[in-house]
Amino acid sequence: MRERDQFAVARTALAGYAAAGRFGWGHPLVATSLATELGLSPTPVREALAHLAGEGIIEHRPGRGYFAPSPTAADIAGLYELHRQFLLWSLTTDVPQEVSPMDPPVDEVLRIESVFDWLADRGGNSAVLEAYRRIRLQLRPIRRIEVLLQDTGLDSVLRIERLRREGQWDAMEETLDQYHEQRIALSASLEKVMRQSA
Repeated sequence: MRERDQFAVARTALAGYAAAGRFGWGHPLVATSLATELGLSPTPVREALAHLAGEGIIEHRPGRGYFAPSPTAADIAGLYELHRQFLLWSLTTDVPQEVSPMDPPVDEVLRIESVFDWLADRGGNSAVLEAYRRIRLQLRPIRRIEVLLQDTGLDSVLRIERLRREGQWDAMEETLDQYHEQRIALSASLEKVMRQSA
């Protein structure tokens, strides 16, 4: 296997682990251990960790190494506020787009993301969409904790999906605000559960 292929394998695997919430809150990520687990050499794993840290998916603490995310309640609330702003920007962008039926994923978190992805993509701005995708990846392990708390906000998301199908863009803004306010209100509980996972 070429070195570049090993980097791709390491990056994909580690991003998947982080998104699934496999690493405990603030857990140290040791390149040699991860390399052994993945059957790779440590160098591409270190490169993948550096890449993921640059994307904000994991944390890099200079002089200490790489760590699983350890977001505080304020960090979680901030991520949801950014998420809201990106979606509101896309919602108010006057880009005509055909509303096609979506085949919803079975996984609750992926279903929520698919509704928001469509809306973010509607804005048509590639720089904003790329920034939105980074926020989405940082929120995915948090949303996995919401599933454990049985409070994902899926009812609001399904309403947004219905409003999207019906083309009721004005009503969608209020529902987006409600969804994000509920998530922000839950941030302290989410931090507590994430800390316990460590």
